[in-house]
Amino acid sequence: MIIICDKCKTRFQLDVNLIKKTLFKVRCSKCKHVFSVDTSLKEEVYELKQMHIESEKKIIAICNHKGGVAKTSTCLNLGASLSMSGKRVLLIDFDVQANLSLLLGQKNQPSFYEVMQEKTDILKTIKNVRPNLWLLPSNSRMALLAKQCLQQKNFGFFLRDALEPIKDHFDYILVDTPPSVKFFTPNALMAADFVIIPTQSEFLAMNGVLQTENIIKALAKTHDVDYRVLVTMFDENNTASKVIYSKLKKKYKGKMFETLISLDFKMQESQIVNEPIIYYDEKAVSAKQYHALAKEIEII
Repeated sequence: MIIICDKCKTRFQLDVNLIKKTLFKVRCSKCKHVFSVDTSLKEEVYELKQMHIESEKKIIAICNHKGGVAKTSTCLNLGASLSMSGKRVLLIDFDVQANLSLLLGQKNQPSFYEVMQEKTDILKTIKNVRPNLWLLPSNSRMALLAKQCLQQKNFGFFLRDALEPIKDHFDYILVDTPPSVKFFTPNALMAADFVIIPTQSEFLAMNGVLQTENIIKALAKTHDVDYRVLVTMFDENNTASKVIYSKLKKKYKGKMFETLISLDFKMQESQIVNEPIIYYDEKAVSAKQYHALAKEIEII
């Protein structure tokens, strides 16, 4: 019998042989939330065992209030890793700088701006850029979108509503966001089922994680979404990096990926030739790490 926690939405397998009464309550082993499976509030509480099953379709926002923490690199390379495992993946460049579009050779193509303001069909705007990998590009007109839409009703749900008719076409949708809290980041968060917060293992970068976490919590009354912190550009030879990494693990215990992404100059080389690192050099350290991250994502 499959049960879904009504708080954290984790799926569980409950042994029907344990069910001796028609009315009972259960406790989520992930978030510890106790909820009724039926209407009784006085029956025995069963402990659920979390199912290690493949993830359902997810919209994943990649956010950090601080810039330069590898949001775009993570979006591209995590998406490419998922696509290589047979998943259908859509990348959304939701950043006015359009770096993700540039890396995939899709500069100055129609974007979410055209979808919203010119009513362009979103499926016709999406580009197939690699096997199992698609992109909704960005362009300079995206800057106008925030100015034109901020005064409109429910502006924070524009991305969510635009994705609703097409999300079943894909196994994963990854949204690359700018280091800004205006329009783009709230839209991405309100559309997301899950959030990745990339951060360097640096003192100032920790503040960016905190600010992003605060935004997620501020939106929780309208849309409660889970998140994990991802350490990027980690230099194992740097003592300060190792100290900050230890502090991050302590502060965000249970909210960090086991995988971290190392500082890898192969990544810079791959960007020059407009290729995800796993296409450029599958033996590179960061390529292996993004593969590992993809496997973590699939069982969340």
